[in-house]
Amino acid sequence: MKKVLYLPFLLLFFAGTAYADPFDLFNYFLNTAPNRPAAQKLLDYFAEDIGQAIAGGSYGVGGDLGLMGVKLSIKMSYQQISQDNEIIRAVGETTLTYPVIQGEFGIFEDFDGILRLSNMNNSTLLGGGVRYRIREGDDMFVPTISIQSVYNFLIADDGDNKFNAWNLKTSPTAYFGQIPYIQPYVFISYDVTSLTAKSSARSGLSSLVDGFGYGAGGNLSLGTVNVTGAISMYNGNANYNFGIFIGI
Repeated sequence: MKKVLYLPFLLLFFAGTAYADPFDLFNYFLNTAPNRPAAQKLLDYFAEDIGQAIAGGSYGVGGDLGLMGVKLSIKMSYQQISQDNEIIRAVGETTLTYPVIQGEFGIFEDFDGILRLSNMNNSTLLGGGVRYRIREGDDMFVPTISIQSVYNFLIADDGDNKFNAWNLKTSPTAYFGQIPYIQPYVFISYDVTSLTAKSSARSGLSSLVDGFGYGAGGNLSLGTVNVTGAISMYNGNANYNFGIFIGI
């Protein structure tokens, strides 16, 4: 039975390996930009999409894990690339994909910890955060209200194109956890993303962007196995996220 449960995790985690490297032209665009303001503009659009891609699925539903309860998830983040993001669109990609292993665990009453890990697109993603339940929903029509902040750090290095990026996403969430079978949730978010070039003639050039987003999703409960899916919007671009998790 355990092998059957692990198989979808593995399939999701390796589903993106056939994609081309979306960062192949990172140095080229920064080097050929006519001036520093033009390079800065390119980097800002690039940073917005990177920030949403690495934060995709980090928002949670705030269900009660209980003391030392654990929830292990595999999530796939598909970020729609902005029309203004020339660096990625020039290689023929319209989405940026990150499969993420996410673990959530109870710390103490009303507080949960979050850890995230991914290795994709010649880059490594590490993340962590905390969720606080403001109130627990006690019937179908009263949601659980929570707020969380998750920090994601990305190190991208394909040998020629190198950059570091981080995203901090803070998300209040309303989760209708008492509804049978399918538990919907809605959230808003405030994001801050920073990205610094570590290669090209403009090594050291950095971008800092921020803004608000919103989204909705739901969990489908199938006994011990749960399927989750959500969509979020930020500056007119969508992030689609789906995955599975097993509560322990």
